[in-house]
Amino acid sequence: MPKSLRAGRWVNPGSLNSIDPKLQVRFFQHYRKELEPHGVFIGDGIDDAAVRRVMCGEVSGLSVELVDRIGVIDEMSTGGNHQLLLDEAKRLGLDIAPTPSTADLVVLLLLDGTESLERIYAERLPIARRLFRSHFALTADPPTISGVADHVLKGYEDGLEKDFVGRRRGSGVRVFHFPTPAGFRQMIRRADVAHRDVSVDPVTGGRQHIIFHPERFDVLIYEHGQGEMQVNAKHDADVRAYLEHVGHHLFSQSQLFLAEGLPAKYTLKPILEKGQACLRCDDVPELEAVWLRGLDWAHPKAVDLVERPRSKSDLFRAMTDAGRGIPRGIKLMSATFNVVFRTGREGQLRIVLPNNAVYSRESDSEVILRWLGLRGFLQDRGKATDGLTRALVAAS
Repeated sequence: MPKSLRAGRWVNPGSLNSIDPKLQVRFFQHYRKELEPHGVFIGDGIDDAAVRRVMCGEVSGLSVELVDRIGVIDEMSTGGNHQLLLDEAKRLGLDIAPTPSTADLVVLLLLDGTESLERIYAERLPIARRLFRSHFALTADPPTISGVADHVLKGYEDGLEKDFVGRRRGSGVRVFHFPTPAGFRQMIRRADVAHRDVSVDPVTGGRQHIIFHPERFDVLIYEHGQGEMQVNAKHDADVRAYLEHVGHHLFSQSQLFLAEGLPAKYTLKPILEKGQACLRCDDVPELEAVWLRGLDWAHPKAVDLVERPRSKSDLFRAMTDAGRGIPRGIKLMSATFNVVFRTGREGQLRIVLPNNAVYSRESDSEVILRWLGLRGFLQDRGKATDGLTRALVAAS
């Protein structure tokens, strides 16, 4: 699709849960030749476990088109898009099920109304976002680890299971561990906390209370060069649990990523010191342009402020046109950037100091982190951890 970027090798398997099984089969049939060797097809149906392996990145060599379209399904299958997609499917006269999910409509348009979906995708920046929190290993020599023995992984799963069940935060933990050249990635599937809702029978109108545990996927990414663990999870307590257990079971140091006074990964000083020059991206081949969309700052003698241009333009340019600048003496707290890739797709990045980054797509992180490093938005690991490391040594 012209307005999208490859989703990479890492896509949330939960994005297919709400697609009608018949539509799933029809979608994957278009890629049968490349998927059949991986055991995706069983008779007239598909093997869920094999599909998860494909989406979690265990299978290499998939076509760009397949990976891209799975990413589009993941991004567009939000409730906010439902009516727009439904109206378009009706306009095209497509065969719509009586009660289609948003994901059903996305797949239906992918199959039978591709041009319409491309237009909608280009007009609406996908709503889905992933927040990653960064935690440094507080050691002068970050551990190198990639593959993990089966018995270690089992102990890790059991430890997480006991933790989540004990806190009544879910159960059924399964860890999918994938070595990478820089370290490893983990996708952790579990049942989330119980959810109560009302189901209405579309024929009789009868109501029935149901209790279920939604399937949830959290993500951990370890990069041993910086000794950095990135975590995507919903609650602070869950983040802490992942850090404690991955430290204990994989690194034999439960507190490795859990020091008090978290060192900062990001800095927004280039915005104040370099101005619009901090947005240049000509040295990153994958990027066409970057512009600043918004700032949040605090001022000791004024109220906190959120600055956003009214139109879809660069904040530096908007402030210049208005005869204004960023005030002196402020403390920047967050910044939002729009990123245009050379494929034509637009993404968004939000940096929230000291350690949080929110990406439009998880797979954008590699390119965007490279750009952040070149422009000076990333703290040097030695400086970021030096004070805490010295404090830990002094207390030991």
